[in-house]
Amino acid sequence: MLIANTLLVWLIRPGHWEAALLIAWSWSLVEWGGILLLFCWADERITILTKKVEKIRHAEAPAHVLLSHHDPFYQLALQINYLQTHQRKVQRQIAGQNQEFATLLDYLPIGVMVIDRYRKVELANPAMEQFLQHRISPRRHPFTRDVNQFELASLINSALSERKTQHQVLKLPGSPNERTVDVQAIYTATSQDYFQVLVLLYDVTEVYAVEQMQLDFVSNASHELKTPVTAISGFAKTLLAGAKDDPVKSVEFLKIIDQQSDRLVELINDVLTISHIESGNAVEIEDVPVGQQIASQVHLLGPLAAVNQVALVNQVPDDFVVATDQRKLDQIIKNVVSNAIKYNRPQGRVTISAQKTAQEWSLVVADTGIGISPQDQLRVFERFYRAETSHSNQRVNGSGLGLAIVRELVRALNGKLDLQSQLGTGTTVTLRFPVQQPLTE
Repeated sequence: MLIANTLLVWLIRPGHWEAALLIAWSWSLVEWGGILLLFCWADERITILTKKVEKIRHAEAPAHVLLSHHDPFYQLALQINYLQTHQRKVQRQIAGQNQEFATLLDYLPIGVMVIDRYRKVELANPAMEQFLQHRISPRRHPFTRDVNQFELASLINSALSERKTQHQVLKLPGSPNERTVDVQAIYTATSQDYFQVLVLLYDVTEVYAVEQMQLDFVSNASHELKTPVTAISGFAKTLLAGAKDDPVKSVEFLKIIDQQSDRLVELINDVLTISHIESGNAVEIEDVPVGQQIASQVHLLGPLAAVNQVALVNQVPDDFVVATDQRKLDQIIKNVVSNAIKYNRPQGRVTISAQKTAQEWSLVVADTGIGISPQDQLRVFERFYRAETSHSNQRVNGSGLGLAIVRELVRALNGKLDLQSQLGTGTTVTLRFPVQQPLTE
C-alpha cells in the first residue's frame, strides 16, 4: 500500500506524465503478450489432440497424449486416450468376428450368395462356387455373370423385382451327374431404399434319392407280392370251382400254390430282414468258425445246388476263426452262395475260399455261371433288381432282395464288397472285413 501511494504521488508531479504513459503502454504489451502466449499454448494442445483424433478416425494407432494433471486439457486428453483404447478393443472384436464369419462361410456346405439392390454380388462362399461350377470374383459384379442356369437366375430376379422371398427345388448340372438343389432367395430390407437378397443353396440330391428309393421299394414290393398272391388266389378258386375233383389237376395246382406260398414267405422274410437291418440293430461280435458256418450253409443249399446241377466246393478250413456277428455272416453266406447257384449253368461250380491278413480277412465266392453284363453290375445290389438273363435263356426265381441284403449286412460289419464278372465266364464276389472287431461283453 505504501508503494502504491508513493507511486501515485510520483505520477502526479509535473513532468512525470510521459513516464506514466510509457509505463501503462509497457503493461499493456505485457498483458497482450501473455494472452498471445496463452493462445499459442492452447493452440498447440488443440493441434496435438486434433491430430490424434484424426489418426484414430483413420484406424491408426498413435501414442497416448500425456499431459500434467494441472493442464486444462488433461481431462480431454484422458477421454481421448480412453476412446482410443476402447476403439482398439472393438476393432479386435470385429476382426475376430469377421474371421470367424469368413471361416464359417468357407467351410459351410450350403451355397451362400448376397446380392444388393443393384443386382450385384456382394459376397459368395466356396460352396456356391461348387454349385455354380464357376469362380466368383470378390469384386462387386452383376450376379448374372455367375448364375447361368435359367431357372435359378429367374428365381433370384423374382426375389429382387418383387421384393419377396422365393423358394424352389431345382436341378443343377453337375459333374458327373446333375444335382437336386433346394433354393431359397431370401429378401431382407433394413430400410425402404436399401435391401439385399440372400441366396441359399442346399444339396438335397441324396434326400430325394432316398425318397425315390423308398417309393420304388413300395412299388416293387407291391408288384412282387401281387404275383404269388394272385397265383395262390387264382388256383385256389380254380380248385373250388371243380378242379379238385380231377386228381391230376388238383395235385398240379396244389404244387403251384405250395411253390407260390414259399415264394411269398421268402419275399416277406427278405423285406423284414431289410427293415430289421435299417432299424440299426446291434452287432453281436463273437469268435466264429467260418469254415464250419460255410459247411453248414453248403449242406442247407445242397438241394438247390442239386436241382441246378451245380457243385459246391468249400475250401475254407474248419479252424478258420474270425471275430464277427454269426447271424449276419450266415445271412451273407446264404444269399451270396444261393445267388451263385441260381445264376450258374448246368455242371457248373461254386467255389468258396477265405484268406486272412493282419488287418483284414476276406471271403471269396466264385462261380462258373452265366456272368453279369457291365450295365447290370452297376445295379445288382439294388432292391428288387434282377440281372438280365435273356442271353442264357435261363429263368431265375427269387425276391430280388438277396444281394441288397448282403450289401446292408456287409456295411453293418464295417466291410467292403467287390464284384467282378464277365458274361459267359462267371462271377466272383469278394467280401472284406476288418480283423479287429469290438467284442460284446
